Amino acid sequence: MNTQPIGFIDSGVGGLTVVKEALRQLPGENIIFLGDQARLPYGPRDPKQVRAFTWQMVNFLLTKQIKMLVVACNTATAAALPDLRANLAIPVIGVIVPGSRAAIRETKNGRIGVIGTEGTVKSGAYAKTIHQKSAQMQVTSLAAPKFVPLVESNEMQSAVAKRVVAETLLPLEALGLDTLVLGCTHYPLLRPLIQQVMGPTVTLIDSGAETVSEVSTLLDYFDIANDQPNPTPQRDFYTTGNADMFDVIASEWLGLHIAATRVTITDQPTTHKAAATPTTIVVASKNPGKVKEIAAMFAKLGVQVKSLNDFPPLPTVAESGRTFEENARLKADGYAKMLELPVLADDSGLCVAALDGAPGVFSARYAGRGHNDAANNAKLIADLAEVPQDQRQARFVSTLVLARPNGPARDLVVEGHIDGQIVGVPAGDNGFGYDPYFFVPSIGKTLAELTADEKNQISHRGNALRALESRWQTWFKEDAQ
Repeated sequence: MNTQPIGFIDSGVGGLTVVKEALRQLPGENIIFLGDQARLPYGPRDPKQVRAFTWQMVNFLLTKQIKMLVVACNTATAAALPDLRANLAIPVIGVIVPGSRAAIRETKNGRIGVIGTEGTVKSGAYAKTIHQKSAQMQVTSLAAPKFVPLVESNEMQSAVAKRVVAETLLPLEALGLDTLVLGCTHYPLLRPLIQQVMGPTVTLIDSGAETVSEVSTLLDYFDIANDQPNPTPQRDFYTTGNADMFDVIASEWLGLHIAATRVTITDQPTTHKAAATPTTIVVASKNPGKVKEIAAMFAKLGVQVKSLNDFPPLPTVAESGRTFEENARLKADGYAKMLELPVLADDSGLCVAALDGAPGVFSARYAGRGHNDAANNAKLIADLAEVPQDQRQARFVSTLVLARPNGPARDLVVEGHIDGQIVGVPAGDNGFGYDPYFFVPSIGKTLAELTADEKNQISHRGNALRALESRWQTWFKEDAQ
């Protein structure tokens, strides 16, 4: 159970259409909403400015300890979503992909219309997303810049609204559309008028409502849902504009008594505000022993460590690299992108000089896929049969890569190693893999003759973890700036 709130942001009151659906689908979740009414509309603004404004909203909500961010604004989603996902350690959901997916699902003739702000339409985000998922779709986009002011001034049912909606949608009427995406979260408040103009045969897609279904799925996926009875859930509303006007629209739309708090966010950073530490790190492994060892290091700072076992089955990242670092990067970057969380991955193995560095990245499958430690060891000793003992120098190597979502160029890479020799007769009952044959001259024992604590003090993985421990917090802060 995770009782932290879900944060919702929008340029104004339009995001309340998403909140309304969240209240219906997720009544036990705590919710915080921020509408930047003082600076709306976002649609005509430069994407860089929209991104800066979005970060100011996000940085405000991060002070409220949100567990998930919903960008309930299409313009902000188009301008800032990749940047948010690359820099935040919490799940971030936009409204464009869910809306696009729903439009593809509902259309019968493949002719989809999209109405949105100038910024959303100019970005081409909906058309691009729809075509990525279904190339044969015909997508027509139309900017409807006058719709947002109608909603923000609470004129949704006025004669002016009827005229503006009819005039704006006129270019779409003869195109044979059977599906229309409401590509701004303000637009569902004008839904009756839009439906009247487009006719009963056109299905309207509320991107915000579709987004909440994805939110619900991801709460379970990341195991952060508040699934316990919550008789008094948190409902906090903030606006940068007129709180009284916000209360009127919000109370009428949500069917609740809303008393919003007016806030100023212009003093918030316009880029990612570095956190001291992430709240969760995923270890790209299903090995409980390995995960426990790594978790002990992060636990001292209150960082929760999860393994791949804590999530539904994910596509396996192929370890196709030629070096330990390449494989560790593939796993860290791949799973970080899938999970939208920081991921720590490792790749390790044995390198024997007389064998030109083999087994190397094939250490775990040296004798072939499906073979066990005994088979790998047997092949190693056979391959070294003609090599004199004093020429059997070897090195265990462990490479760790810590990655954030969508930032492979900024991965933290550390390495640890231990030097020794391969002996012909195994010694010791501890350890695993090649440990019984790996002799450390400085202590006169194989790794399999050491206790777990003794091995950790000198092992390649232990040395890599100590290198990681000395650097990762500084890296995390610097990378976030």
